[in-house]
Amino acid sequence: MYNPSRNPVAAGQNTPGSAATLLGRQTRLKRHPERGSHERTGVEAIIDEALLCHLAFVVDGQAMALPTAHVRIDEQLYVHGALANRMLCSLRAATRASATFTLLDGLVLARTAFHHSMNFRSAIVFGPIIEVTDLDEKRLVLHALVEHMAPGRMQELGPASEAELNTTLVLRLSIEEASAKVRSGPPLDAAADHALPVWAGEVPVELRTRPARRDPGLHVQQLVSNAAAAQVARHNSEISERWHGDCLLSSDASRLQFEFVHRFLAEQSYWARGVTQAALREALDHSLCFGVYQANEQLGFARVVSDRTRFAYLADVFVRDDRRGRGLGRALIEFVLAQPAVRNVERFLLGTRDAHALYEPFGWERAASDRFMVRLSSRG
Repeated sequence: MYNPSRNPVAAGQNTPGSAATLLGRQTRLKRHPERGSHERTGVEAIIDEALLCHLAFVVDGQAMALPTAHVRIDEQLYVHGALANRMLCSLRAATRASATFTLLDGLVLARTAFHHSMNFRSAIVFGPIIEVTDLDEKRLVLHALVEHMAPGRMQELGPASEAELNTTLVLRLSIEEASAKVRSGPPLDAAADHALPVWAGEVPVELRTRPARRDPGLHVQQLVSNAAAAQVARHNSEISERWHGDCLLSSDASRLQFEFVHRFLAEQSYWARGVTQAALREALDHSLCFGVYQANEQLGFARVVSDRTRFAYLADVFVRDDRRGRGLGRALIEFVLAQPAVRNVERFLLGTRDAHALYEPFGWERAASDRFMVRLSSRG
């Protein structure tokens, strides 16, 4: 069994890395020290938010750095890979190692090329590195690695088997020295350049999840992994849902049953007949998507392409044939129009050959061609 006493941090011993500050010979900041910190809490916050770290190593005299997944448990940093992984095998033979972490927060556009920069949070850690051989510790680490990537996912999975543990190489880097460096705020142009007729400022950058995509070979009926849905929801504050009787209307694209949507559009619609799966996936990725669901079945679909201010186009609206006549189409359109992202667009277009009566109560009017309809906002 895994014995925590083998881990000096888990045992509560006062290791060099257990102090509140991680200042060391290798982490003393020289350039822009005002942006740096050796405080443990700041370093650990960056490590925990990052999904990847870069490890430096040497093979046959060639210095390299490669990205890999990681997880921090207390003052220990863990990485893993195949037994034959060249990077990990090289580090296993070393006595000390370093890892770096970078979170990009924005692009800084200055009045001159010289002062262009980036806003970021970064950290570097140093310490002894050893292989983890205890199977219980390995099991704990691999559990934590998955949870770091997708919190809650291990509740949906079984524990790693002994065979999986034996074919996985896990290394533990004890964080003895570390520093963090942060840049934020506007460009630092020279005073003499402030009068230049050039725009300057910041372009925020953030890492966001996209709607989850179902594995084509999946056999379970679950709409989406709870952990995957949680990741999407964590990064997307625009998801909304509403009940219409016993049917759920949702703007959560991770709920979509792609095969159902593709089959209807490719085989039953007149406007998208023959559309390929690749083309449809690309379209959905660049649209606001909406679905109607009852239990584990999707009954309807719609999507919107929009600049969210002046223009929107409603497309691919349908309700399953055997569920029509129950007001689901009207409920879906009403739900779409209530979304903050498109509620006030100036011009809302759509194309239809035979469903004008469905859209006219919502303010759409027939255009000159009769094939298209337009809905103007009160301020359009």
